[in-house]
Amino acid sequence: MENKERLKPLTMEQRKFAEDNYRLIMEFLKKSKLDSEEYFDVAVFGYLLSVEIYLNDIDLQRKCKFEAVSYMYMRREMYLYFRTRKRNSAIGNNTSLDIMETNVADSSPMESITSLEYMEMIKQIQGRLTEEQWKIFSDKAKGYSLREISANHGINEKRIYKQFGKIKQIVAEIMEI
Repeated sequence: MENKERLKPLTMEQRKFAEDNYRLIMEFLKKSKLDSEEYFDVAVFGYLLSVEIYLNDIDLQRKCKFEAVSYMYMRREMYLYFRTRKRNSAIGNNTSLDIMETNVADSSPMESITSLEYMEMIKQIQGRLTEEQWKIFSDKAKGYSLREISANHGINEKRIYKQFGKIKQIVAEIMEI
């Protein structure tokens, strides 16, 4: 990340301030619907850079709350991370299901689906997925991260991401998104 090179060791005052507002990282990840285990290491660089910049700019302190500044820098860091990941990805689209769920929830036809239609849709999905893909789909639906699914089933993480891309395509076709 570009910010990693810009980040200097924090002063004692900056460290204390960062510790006092540490909760903002977890709040940002929760509001962004990102898995904290998976994305904390990315967001923290934006957070630390925001601490450094905010405390060194008196004018900025007068104009903005620290929360707004830190969210802006963490959001930028996540954008750079996903842009780099997409550019470097040889496997295709690796977007997290958490992000996909956000997009699906915003425009979901699921709100008007009856439980019978829902069960039929699940049967269609299961019929088109391989056994391995079904395990991944089921675990992700239970809330596991792709990293946890990889560890639980002893499947290479790269393969999990590749299979998950295929799963998303199948689900999108069935749901006609």
